[in-house]
Formats: sequence, C-alpha cells, structure tokens
Amino acid sequence: MAVLSLLIGLETEVLLCAIDMQDQCKGSLEEFAKGLVGHYNTKVRERPGQPEMRMAFDTWHASEDPTNSRYWSVAEEISIDPDEDHWGLELASPIIRYEAGSSWRQKLHLHFQIIESYAEIMSDVTCGTHVHVSPGYSNWTLEQVKNVSRSILYFEEAFEVLLPPGRRGNRECRSNRIDNPKLKHLPDLESCFQRIQECTAIESLIHLMNAKEEDPSNVSEDSNGEKAMTERRYGFNFENLMEGKIGTIEFRRPPCVTNYQDCVMWAEFGASFMQAAMQYGTSPDHLRTYGPDVAGLAAFIGQAAIPGMNDRAILEKMFARGSGCLPVGALKYHHYY
Repeated sequence: MAVLSLLIGLETEVLLCAIDMQDQCKGSLEEFAKGLVGHYNTKVRERPGQPEMRMAFDTWHASEDPTNSRYWSVAEEISIDPDEDHWGLELASPIIRYEAGSSWRQKLHLHFQIIESYAEIMSDVTCGTHVHVSPGYSNWTLEQVKNVSRSILYFEEAFEVLLPPGRRGNRECRSNRIDNPKLKHLPDLESCFQRIQECTAIESLIHLMNAKEEDPSNVSEDSNGEKAMTERRYGFNFENLMEGKIGTIEFRRPPCVTNYQDCVMWAEFGASFMQAAMQYGTSPDHLRTYGPDVAGLAAFIGQAAIPGMNDRAILEKMFARGSGCLPVGALKYHHYY
C-alpha cells in the first residue's frame, strides 16, 4: 500500500554569529537565543501562517518536547563545540506534514531567510542535522520497522557515498551494522536479515538495531536510573519508538546545514527513503532487485515517489553527489575527527 503521508521533524545543530555586534555580544548563550527568538517572531508576524519560535532551554532535547508541534524551538546543544565568535544552538522544527499539497518547503525556506537576516550560519564538524520520521496517520507497525531495518542495512554502502567525510566513521552517527555489537560479528548480510526477522516486537528490534556496546568502565543510565541497553548515536536511531517516547525513527547521518537548499535536500532524502523502506523493504529477495549502490538506492526511492509529495528535482541533487558503493570504515578515535 502506498505511503501517502508522513510526519517529519527537523533538528539542525548550528553555529551562529549575529550580524549586529550588539546582538552578538551577549553575556550567555541563553541571552543570545532570546535575541534571536525576538527577532524571529517579529518577522514571522508579518507572514501569517508561518510558525513562531520559542525558547526550549528547559528541555533536554528539543525533539522530546511533547508540545513542540506548532513552533520552532531553540535549545542548547551540548555536543556542539562553540568558540569565542560563534554561539552553538539546536533549532528544532514544528511537526511537519510531509504529503501532497503541504507548504512545508516554502515555510522552511522562509525560516532560513529569517535566521540569515539575524545571523551568519556557520558549519562545524561537531554539528549535524537529524530528520525524525513517523507514519502520517498511524503508529509504526512491527512489519514497517522491520522493512526499514532491512533497507538501512542493505543500502548502507550507498549512504556512505552520499555523506561528506566528516559524517563517515563519526561516533555520533555510527553504522547500524558495522558498529553494532549484535550484528558486526555475523558472517554476512543474510544473517543480519535473519536476526531482524526473528524479532517479535518493536522493542526487540530497537535492542537489535541500536545495541549498546558493553563497557564496564563506563556504564550509562537511562532517564529512570536503570542501566541503558541501547545507544541512540547510530545513523538511524530507533530509541524513540520505545513506549512513552515520541514515536519516530531518527535519521542522524546528515551533516550540518547552513542554508535552505542543503536542509531541504537532506530532509527530502530522509523522508523519501523511509517512505520507500516502509513499503519495499519487505524481504531480502525484493531488496536485491535493486543494486546496493547509489543508482539502486535512487531507483528504490523513486518507486515510492508520489506526485506532489516527493520532489524529484531535489532528490536528483542528492544522487548527483556520487555513484557506486563505499565500504563502511572504522570509527574514528575522536568523536568527530
């Protein structure tokens, strides 16, 4: 059955330098963010229908704010390494309806125009972009999550081609297979597919696809104070499918984006891949009808495209970034370099 609607959420980690020195020279990150929010909302009031922005410094992660459905949120992002000339922030979108007739691209374009009227957006290897995806009118089913899981592993070497070097071997978006303690020792992809098929609940799939490496010297805890059994810092994070969480699969591999064109390209790609995977990742045999390279990935995504929902011109820009396959390399010792 065709997937005609998705819900997506975007998180962009950025370094900002205000154009006006009075706006830049603030005593704290929170003061700088308040200035940005004030400027943003003044501009938005001139454009009815454009979501406003608000502060979200009291939430651990902007995407986990349950009221974040109608506003852009600005929050501190501790993984960013700021310097004396730039402020590091995370900007999280309201929930976006990705479907035919949606004006989300136009609203995203205006969002960047407003930010750029206040500050220069800078890139940095410690920054990334995350795309959250969920079904448009229902919850994820076990079969859909299995389909996505199989598709991720099958096309992993095609994804490597499309990523910039700073996102390859990056500990913030590690491979769901090669860096996964439950999958990396299996002899072949078929064995990985078998492990996916054996899962009888979404929770068991989360524990498989986001398995945590055992490290007795560094035992982390989850929000309930219990020993954490999963790790969110994979290229695809399934942790938000746990009971009580926001119900998304998070695509964490995209790099920092400093403009609308790059942001919409990665958002389009992430959402379109999930849309295709939900439908066509049904079996290893079906996946093998596509090559595991960039051309095969493009054909896979193209098969699911819906006129007015997916933008083929934007996707073509993504697939023009490279061709073939690239083996997944080793994790870099440092988180980023």
